Amino acid sequence: MTQAITCGACAWPMEAESWNRAGGTICPRCRARVDVTVFPAMMQPSTGALPQPVQTDTEASCFYHPQNRASSLCEECGRFLCKLCELPLGAKTICPSCFASGARENKVQDLDHKRTMYDSIALLLSTLPGLFIWPALFAAPAALYLVIRYWRAPSSLVPRTRVRYYLAALFAVAELVGLGFVIYGLVQVSSGLVPGGRVVR
Repeated sequence: MTQAITCGACAWPMEAESWNRAGGTICPRCRARVDVTVFPAMMQPSTGALPQPVQTDTEASCFYHPQNRASSLCEECGRFLCKLCELPLGAKTICPSCFASGARENKVQDLDHKRTMYDSIALLLSTLPGLFIWPALFAAPAALYLVIRYWRAPSSLVPRTRVRYYLAALFAVAELVGLGFVIYGLVQVSSGLVPGGRVVR
């Protein structure tokens, strides 16, 4: 249920149709001008179920919250869990204690402890060696390999874009093209010289 937004002058509930209007709106009760700005998350339905209180002595209660009715069992230790405490992990439901101990001992298979940021590595390989000419000859192809090989690999646990991959590919291609021109120029210059250093005419 969406929380009610009220008029600041008379506390009259403002309908959702009056939210985020350019220039605001008029309160239907006190006729005051009200500017209601609401973030999109306000209009999204809340997910998850709230725990139910224990009604009788015959009902099982949560191990961690005795006032809440149990809704499931931990499949590791067998403790009763309420809606607040049950943690779905793959096909299993476990309790917070089992999750914490499993994460600490690296026994939770579906938990990401860390991820390799291949996009950052590719960007580093395509930029840092570019300050020196010859290391880029090896680093630029390595950066392109990382971009292609790990393009669809899971990124950071924090959402981020693929802009580092794009930049790494752009810099690597530019470095390879630049190196091609340098090598071509060196070949042309060296082919026009004789061992004594004189230009052949």
